[in-house]
Amino acid sequence: MSFTTVLGGGAVALLAALAAAFVYRDAARVGVDLGSPPLWAALVVATSGAGLITALLVPDAPLPGVLVLVALGPLLYLLERDDSMHGDDPADPTRLPSESERADDSEE
Repeated sequence: MSFTTVLGGGAVALLAALAAAFVYRDAARVGVDLGSPPLWAALVVATSGAGLITALLVPDAPLPGVLVLVALGPLLYLLERDDSMHGDDPADPTRLPSESERADDSEE
């Protein structure tokens, strides 16, 4: 294993740990409905680790596929976060979400 591989792997591990810490803090602050903050942080670490292991063990793995694997954890968290923040209100196809918020403010 070369020095560059070790250095790159360490950098990816550090970024994964920072992303997991951010997800944990944000999930605790927002109050994500599904799961708990440690589970979301573990998902981010798991998908990042799987991408790193795939890149190291399968040198011919296509880079876009590895990046999709790494981005899967944060993407799933962001989708669940958005759903938790905006709730299960039915969609109104005649208005944008920003317009309905302004209309609610003007009624008060």
